[in-house]
Amino acid sequence: MREEQGKKNERRGILNNPIWQLTAAGIAIVAVLVAVVLPRRAGNGGKETGWSGGALTLTHRLTGAGRGPLALCDEDHLQSEEDSAECGMACLPVGWHPASGYAIGGESVRLSPVVSMQLDRMILDYTETNASYSIPCVVSGYRDLSEQRAAGRTPGADPAGTGYALTLSLCVPQGDGMAVVPLSNPLAQSFSAWLASHAASYGFTYDSGGLLRYVGVPHAAAMIHSSQSLSAYISALTGKLQTAPLKIEAAGAVYSVFFVPADRNGEASLTLPSDAVFTVSGTNAGGFVVTVRER
Repeated sequence: MREEQGKKNERRGILNNPIWQLTAAGIAIVAVLVAVVLPRRAGNGGKETGWSGGALTLTHRLTGAGRGPLALCDEDHLQSEEDSAECGMACLPVGWHPASGYAIGGESVRLSPVVSMQLDRMILDYTETNASYSIPCVVSGYRDLSEQRAAGRTPGADPAGTGYALTLSLCVPQGDGMAVVPLSNPLAQSFSAWLASHAASYGFTYDSGGLLRYVGVPHAAAMIHSSQSLSAYISALTGKLQTAPLKIEAAGAVYSVFFVPADRNGEASLTLPSDAVFTVSGTNAGGFVVTVRER
């Protein structure tokens, strides 16, 4: 009994030893780090956590290579019916929208929510700085493949199938009412000129016919700077890798932009620091464009 009690006292003395306690705490901390921080699957989010160069990273599974604000829709890049399917669109009803400063003409218009948000900002800024009795009017937005076919367009070749394109016109006073005129009309010259100078600040590209396409602020700025169409811009980006991205300065921030090829299933993997601020868009041209905000 005395021998057994002596062993218990000896073990108790070891456990109470400060050096042993510090060592045990260290082992516990390492065990927690191994269990929590080392690479692991993050459930059904399609993300994998790991270490890279001493920093915590996340690996993301990218899907939807034919969808997004930078997705091409033309005769050389036909959009599939699946990618064109209406999904998450905001419906803007016909009529005057005083809170947004514009009207919806003819029929309800469907747009991606981010387009509606940026359109609201842009038109409100225009009306606050340009006193006029004329009213900007959205005359078209999203069109599915059947609507494109009915309009005489090649199904899948119309940018309106993305939900990121719209057509603006202008309602101008005429007699006792208002007349809708295209932005190519001299009556709309002032508004058209303002859009040409300011649309990119809200992420839109613009042509004089009234067609706007939302691509995002850094991309709109880069396309204007290089005088490139969206097709030419995407083609140039396919040569920009994550290790040597395109650098864009826009709206007081710096962005790294690069291309990630998709596999045969239209998917890809992307590894970035866990605190990275980024967006991803399919291109309908074999991969994804990743835009990382640096500061």
